[in-house]
Amino acid sequence: MRARARPSRPRRRLRTLVTIVALVATVGACTSARNLQSSRGERIEGGTLTYAIALDARPAGLFQTLARNNPWVENVFQPLIRLDARTRAVEPVLATAVDVSPDGRTVRISLREGVTFHDGRTFTAEDVKFTFETTAGKAAGSNLGNVPRSFASVRVEDPTHLTVTAKAPLGDALFDYLNQTPIVDPNTYAGVADGSRIVGTGPFRFTHWQPGAGFTLERYDGYWNRDAVHLQRIEFVVTADATALLSALRSGRAQLAWGLTPSDARPYFGDERYQILDAGGTVYPLGLDTTVAPFDDRRVRQAVGFALDRQRIRDQVFAGTGAVSSLPFPVGARGVPQAQVDHFTYDPDLARRMITEAGAEGARVPISYGANPTVRAIFEIVANNLRAIGLDPVGVTLDQPTFQTGQNQGELGPAWLSLHSQIPLAPSTIIDSIPVLREGNPSKADSPRFEALKKALRTAPPGSPQADAAVVALGAYLNDEAFLHPVVQAPEILVASIKTGDVAVTMRGVTLLENAYVTG
Repeated sequence: MRARARPSRPRRRLRTLVTIVALVATVGACTSARNLQSSRGERIEGGTLTYAIALDARPAGLFQTLARNNPWVENVFQPLIRLDARTRAVEPVLATAVDVSPDGRTVRISLREGVTFHDGRTFTAEDVKFTFETTAGKAAGSNLGNVPRSFASVRVEDPTHLTVTAKAPLGDALFDYLNQTPIVDPNTYAGVADGSRIVGTGPFRFTHWQPGAGFTLERYDGYWNRDAVHLQRIEFVVTADATALLSALRSGRAQLAWGLTPSDARPYFGDERYQILDAGGTVYPLGLDTTVAPFDDRRVRQAVGFALDRQRIRDQVFAGTGAVSSLPFPVGARGVPQAQVDHFTYDPDLARRMITEAGAEGARVPISYGANPTVRAIFEIVANNLRAIGLDPVGVTLDQPTFQTGQNQGELGPAWLSLHSQIPLAPSTIIDSIPVLREGNPSKADSPRFEALKKALRTAPPGSPQADAAVVALGAYLNDEAFLHPVVQAPEILVASIKTGDVAVTMRGVTLLENAYVTG
């Protein structure tokens, strides 16, 4: 069965005179996810699936929507809703209804009954309130923490209902927040950071974690939709090398693989023994600190934009998939002019002249990035591009926790390469979601003008002419200031053996294994 909300679009909901989001209570493989349907052989009840992943779990980043947590997080924790990958229709998970007032400031949430946490305790509205309050704190590192910080009050009516009153209309960001915020257990949340107590409401329990090596998920027999769960166990094996990931699939040691670039996965395209799934969209930006030489000179920042050979990166690293854009907004997003998308064309001669005019020839440029094979491949091309215009780039590889901490604290050095699985979000959400744009960003780009432009977009009625004008104004500012250069907006690739069925992926690239199975 598939669950769908009516009406189908959050934007339309906020424009109606009376806003009621009725979430159909049926469960199963929802339309928020794209599924791997076909398989061979008989389904094994209680089987074990092995999932090879390029990066280990980081429970401490639970609320940070880290790509490395996408393979497991929503199989253990669950959000209140999910958004359809194509229509952004709201679908039920832990919430059965989200009612929004005509002015967009009051939200009443109805919760599913019969849900328990993995320790057996009944899930209630108090747990949702705790999660909202936790993600409002900056220590949680939520990419959408600005949404709960805009709540004036959260009032629990009874165990299955609560009402949120906001300081201003919430717009699209409310639904993005409810979609990507996992609900946590207040009694055990302190143990999430080090992995000692990871207790959610999902179909699987998190067990046997060996940092750097892997971890196991075991079926939770008290799950509210237990009959839909076919797997007994999911074994995640950290396999950082792309060659090893490919080998694990070919040998049958793993049935799923996450962390391959489209170039890595190219041998599987068209191979009937495997299934390829677009596992969400990721933007890979190059960021520049506007307070540190040579990037305190806007001419140098703009020169970098013209120096980047985005098409080469797209072809070599992503096998020609994805899209290039000068802006961090989804390509094709409403209100974004094509001229702004194409603003920084590849023009190394112009970039070299701008570097010379700024007197920045030979400037040493440390570029920090996390230990990720895709980002490393991007760095190699970016470094060559910057050398070609007279700069001296030097790579600084950081372990992922160190990189994440620096990003959240706004301290990553003169330049950095990062990745953010935020492509499906609306521009009005993205401005406060990805760390490289939100307040306290590593570029130190928190000028009054920048904040005013973000506020104008944030407060404009979704889908209105004011919102379109705000997107245009902000896009022009980002291209002019040039402190953030999106390199590629690319799909993540999930490769599965044909002997795996009903694996699903959400619009944000989160793997859902509630209905998944393996065959004999």
